[in-house]
Amino acid sequence: MVEGPGCTLNGEKIRSRIQKGQKLKEIRGRHVFSCLCGCLYTGVDTLGKELFMYFGVRALRVHFGMNGSMRINPAERKDRAASIPVLEIHLTNDIVCFFDSTVEMRLTEDCEQRVQAMVSLDMCSPKFSISQSEEAVKRQCSRMLCDVLLDQAIMPGVGNIIKNEALFDSGFHPAVKVQQLTDEQIHHLVKMTRDFTLLFYKCRKSASPLYKHYKVYKRSQCGQCFHVITVCRLGDNGRMTYFCERCQKGDPSKVDISKLPVRNSLTNWANNERTNDNVAKKEEEDWACQLCTLINQPTAKNCDACLTPRPEVKQPASPFTTDLIKYPCTAFKKPQEELKVNWRSAFGTSTLVFSDLSKKPKPVNSPLSPASSHLNSLAADPNYASGGWQKQSAQLSNGESLASYSHPSKKMRIDHSPFLSNNAQNGTPNSGHSSSISSSPSAPCCESHRRPAVLRVVHKEGENKGRQFYACSLPRETKCNFFEWADLHFPFCHHSKRCVMRTVLKLGPNNGRNFYTCSHQRGKQCDFFQWAENGPGVSILPGC
Repeated sequence: MVEGPGCTLNGEKIRSRIQKGQKLKEIRGRHVFSCLCGCLYTGVDTLGKELFMYFGVRALRVHFGMNGSMRINPAERKDRAASIPVLEIHLTNDIVCFFDSTVEMRLTEDCEQRVQAMVSLDMCSPKFSISQSEEAVKRQCSRMLCDVLLDQAIMPGVGNIIKNEALFDSGFHPAVKVQQLTDEQIHHLVKMTRDFTLLFYKCRKSASPLYKHYKVYKRSQCGQCFHVITVCRLGDNGRMTYFCERCQKGDPSKVDISKLPVRNSLTNWANNERTNDNVAKKEEEDWACQLCTLINQPTAKNCDACLTPRPEVKQPASPFTTDLIKYPCTAFKKPQEELKVNWRSAFGTSTLVFSDLSKKPKPVNSPLSPASSHLNSLAADPNYASGGWQKQSAQLSNGESLASYSHPSKKMRIDHSPFLSNNAQNGTPNSGHSSSISSSPSAPCCESHRRPAVLRVVHKEGENKGRQFYACSLPRETKCNFFEWADLHFPFCHHSKRCVMRTVLKLGPNNGRNFYTCSHQRGKQCDFFQWAENGPGVSILPGC
């Protein structure tokens, strides 16, 4: 889902790259808006997940949906697999293309009035008013928090990611109703929603991975207490909801806001609330002389060759610092085993190395132990670098396995079935390897890495679409070619076809349990049903 921060960034791209006053020469796409031809482009506005492009008295309203995107002046591609834009706007000097989006034509006056009336509620707007947002939330007294946060008339720009993470930061169960909260708790909820939205925006703008800040969203374990995440469809629209039953309370009176853990995020850094100095600053990096191009050590105040003073370090104009993203962590350097005399310039490097032969270097291809590979993955995590490692290591020392924590891969597809069982009957935390895609207890191990494989689903069109298979659990860059169909041991339904495995997503004692059912579409399914951990199949009567 393209949430508010993504839509806001698209609006900023158009505002900065498309000059006003250009004439609309041609418009192509699935929708015919020929009446706009000849009109002048007069501006752009965003409100939550909506983008408005103004052409005189008329405007185009764009909603990016789940996978929508935008390109400005795209290069021509002859690749047949390239997606076709839903709308292609040809202006005098520029071309704007929208993909996988919904486009409507409206009156400019109506759009401008809508933006002005709701800009104070937009989570991404600099004109956001926390007091007006609180009043809007209080008026929804009988609704659940998971529904209120996704209501675009109350909190424009909030999507499913922000909803789940903001509720976790607030410490509230998603099913808690607004009338159960105090004024202070409502203020805290709005603040946490706003803070994570700004973090979302900053990560997207700087191309920093947002998934490293997830605590519950599409995770198998809680990023705070490592308890199994509960996954269900909750609310009026049945949206997928992720929450931790330990950290998020169903009774708001048990939530002490002052004792809630503080997220080590870019939002804290924006307010200069740094927890440690493990992240390198600009003045701690090697610097190049502007006169002779010699690259000097960070501690040198003058160039070693020409004695030119070190240039002043300019502070970023943005209230957000980019240290966390741009400069690497310096607390994990290997001890120096060599004495190097370097003459490095911007155009080349000459290095004289004096090695201490008494110290044998570690073999490059030596296999890493689970503990060392875990520490390496944590060292690459911004949360680890900004102080989160202290809390994680303390929790790991309390009996938690090192291999039980891992962050999800950025490019890894997330499948919702089967999730690890988290019902009350066997409510044991996840053990063994943990990944963003849950592997079943009986999952095979890949041949190269001997790690439990993950269960995935075929999404390509064809006879195997929807079929489940096992694949290597490592990221795409390092995974092996292990492949095995997962349904070879699945039972047959009454249609004599292989069943599919589903997961119970309703709250209750069976939440998270896997079961086999008919693979046909709803309405054409037979009454076959079998719990995945049971033996022979059983049939259920319709309506049971």
